Amino acid sequence: MDVTSTPLDPSFEDLPDDRDLDEGGLDLSPRDPGLGRSSRGSGRRWAPIAVLVLLGIALVFILVQARGASLYFKNADEAVAQRSSLGTKKFRLQGTVVGRPRDVSDATLFTVEYNKVKVRIRHTGSEPAMFRSGIPVVAEGRWNKAGTEFDSDRLLVKHDEDYKDYDKDHPDRVKGDQSTNK
Repeated sequence: MDVTSTPLDPSFEDLPDDRDLDEGGLDLSPRDPGLGRSSRGSGRRWAPIAVLVLLGIALVFILVQARGASLYFKNADEAVAQRSSLGTKKFRLQGTVVGRPRDVSDATLFTVEYNKVKVRIRHTGSEPAMFRSGIPVVAEGRWNKAGTEFDSDRLLVKHDEDYKDYDKDHPDRVKGDQSTNK
């Protein structure tokens, strides 16, 4: 009987056989099985955790930033009706400026109206250039502790794009698309 092995599978041709042992072809010294795996495995294990932590931090940051953008928006009549439930929480109040705004030492006092309900506003921030009587405004702030006045620190002015009275208000201005270079 012939003892030489002939591989049945052609993929065994590239593998070393026992004859290479005499020439030092295979290293059969004992190894620590956990040494190689633990150093590679721990790095792979911490990577997903680090990614999840970073995503969590990003999500918290986005939620904190979004809180400021989601202030309640109330018309003056709704704000008065819900005064006790709103308390001193910050929200936006909408109304049309009635009467003439008054400047006092540290604030501007004015009144807004919506659906025949008036709210007195004490504004301590800067005023937009178009701020005047008769225009719709949105005041950002909160009711004072007594609930008698709305303390505002930011004003938004609503304006339209209707410039039809432009020619009547400024007759000396150039009209339309007239060009002096012909």
